[in-house]
Amino acid sequence: MSRRNTALAAALSLLPIGQPLLVGTLGITTATTAVVLQAPPAVAQDASAVARIAKAITVRIEGATQGSGVLVKQEGNRYTVLTAWHVVSGNRPGEEVGIYTSDGNEHQLEQGSIQRLGEVDMAVLSFSSGSAYEVANVGDIKKVKHDQPIYVAGFPLNNSQNLRYETGEVVANAEVGIDQGYQLLYDNETVAGMSGGVLLNADGDLVGLHGRGEKDEQASSGELVMKTGVNQGVPITYYNLFASGAPVVVAKNTATTADDYLAQAKASQTKKGREQTVIKLTTQALALRSSMRGYFLRAYAKDALNDYQGAISDLNKALEINPQYAPAYENRGNAKKKLKDYQGAITDYNKAIEINPQHTGPFNNRGNTKKQLKDYQGAIADYNKAIELDPQHAYGYYNRGLAKKNLGDYQGAIADYNKAITINPQHADAFNNRGNAKDGLGDTQGAISDYNKAIELDPQHTLAYNNRGSSKSDLKDYQGAIPDYNKAIEINPQYADAFNNRGIAKDNSGDHQGAIADYNKAIELDPQHAFAFNNRGIAKDNLGDHQGAIADYNKAIEIDPKYASAYNNRGYAKSDLKDYQGAIADFNKAIAINPQYALAYTNRGWFKYLQGDFQDALKDANKALAITPNDGATLDTRGLAKHALGQDRSACKDLKRASSLGYQGTSQYLQSEEGAWCDNMR
Repeated sequence: MSRRNTALAAALSLLPIGQPLLVGTLGITTATTAVVLQAPPAVAQDASAVARIAKAITVRIEGATQGSGVLVKQEGNRYTVLTAWHVVSGNRPGEEVGIYTSDGNEHQLEQGSIQRLGEVDMAVLSFSSGSAYEVANVGDIKKVKHDQPIYVAGFPLNNSQNLRYETGEVVANAEVGIDQGYQLLYDNETVAGMSGGVLLNADGDLVGLHGRGEKDEQASSGELVMKTGVNQGVPITYYNLFASGAPVVVAKNTATTADDYLAQAKASQTKKGREQTVIKLTTQALALRSSMRGYFLRAYAKDALNDYQGAISDLNKALEINPQYAPAYENRGNAKKKLKDYQGAITDYNKAIEINPQHTGPFNNRGNTKKQLKDYQGAIADYNKAIELDPQHAYGYYNRGLAKKNLGDYQGAIADYNKAITINPQHADAFNNRGNAKDGLGDTQGAISDYNKAIELDPQHTLAYNNRGSSKSDLKDYQGAIPDYNKAIEINPQYADAFNNRGIAKDNSGDHQGAIADYNKAIELDPQHAFAFNNRGIAKDNLGDHQGAIADYNKAIEIDPKYASAYNNRGYAKSDLKDYQGAIADFNKAIAINPQYALAYTNRGWFKYLQGDFQDALKDANKALAITPNDGATLDTRGLAKHALGQDRSACKDLKRASSLGYQGTSQYLQSEEGAWCDNMR
């Protein structure tokens, strides 16, 4: 029966802070008055100088939120820092904010100095220091063109003592107004904590602030949701307006250029439900200028709309423009995987890895594809590589746990889920799947505890409600299980498995008609749902409709010819119609598929007993009891077979043991006149 469902960086350039800068001439005085040191604005002379400038002018901000900023102005010993508004917006009046400069020194925020610039994601704040620090040289934003080099720097959350510096290219420099001022697009690798960091041109001039990067997201299948690879920044235009005393407003409200349309498309891409808008805007951009990023963004939107063939077509065009763009291969692999072209997906992931062997994503997703092909060991090898590249790669641990669970290594799976949860305590899917692994070990209460946590973190977690319902069913709490299935169905009315599982709970509660209605719905949603056909057959059997039950078991077997339970159940239905030979043939088939199927041995033994084949009945009962030693029905069969063979003393022990285990048929037999022979046995 279907009971459980499993929900499945580029190399860093790190510049240490706290080291002396050997640039600029410092004026030093021996007077006893306050010392004021001044340094000229930083100006780059070659590519390596851009990194040095980034280090000199970028600061780390520690407040309600950690982020980055840039020194843009010095007046005496007072410095002005430009940062992203969302870095400081959570600070309440009077709260301390630490500002760390390139020498590693901490400076305290000048209270009351935080100001937002208009409605864009920019803010200024101030601190005072007697030390001399370089300030940024503001560049000409109008000279920033697509495909030109651009540099981003900031302090990552996971390594806040080191400045991360990444090179990239400008994707678009729009003039049209974008929400929060995100008019600059670029493809540099960024991570959390870099918000508010510098965007520098090739001369080392400040042309904007990094505002928003992209995060890896994971689908319930365990796949890393593909990213566009495009970040959003705010151009320095708005700071220039603020510094001049002019209103901080956008000058242009209508898109006219490819850059304008691309920036609008990216802004829409961050909002669910705007996929058609993204397609329209990128199509307009591509009509004005063919670009790899335009096709890439449009492919992203098409993928979100399940138009995988359309996404592949656009990614093909992106790769025609840049055949060495690894993310396009990775994303095309993701689309092929969704179309079940697993070998084609693996080929694309291989290519992405060949181009960039340091990126975790293709290893993770190639592992997921191997998992689909049931190559769990191969999948684990890929997850191992992803974890080797990034020991904090929560998805790698999570997905490796899925593969281990599929191999029956529940303890190993739990260890991996534990690690994923340690890295990301908000990982609802990891709690859900750890619950599945605990359930596999028989720890039903522990499983429920994990499903509770998954639901606490994500109240719309359909799978966790479904799985919690199944665990409650395992505890025979059917009335508690049904509301969980109801909730799963409320969240996702197309969730066939939840209807199937609710049907099981209703059937076990005696509501056979209600169960059939749920199985009907599961089959309507998924006509290939073999479990629902099998379970509907059970409900029909319970209502005495044995012919209808056999028809459902036939369908389940047609869908899945290796479905041992369906053969067993069909055999039982045939026995109700007195077709014992047909029943035994079905039990034979179930056992051939699963030689450890105790119930099929028990059933075959019982009907052999009814036909007078007591020796074979005894053999089947012994086989079943070797698998499940405390099954009352099997002990009953063995006891009766032994009695028929004259082994009364041993037979009586089996029957009394079956009765002590609560098997009602045996208890009634021993109390009857027919079973009186066992009364005096010791």
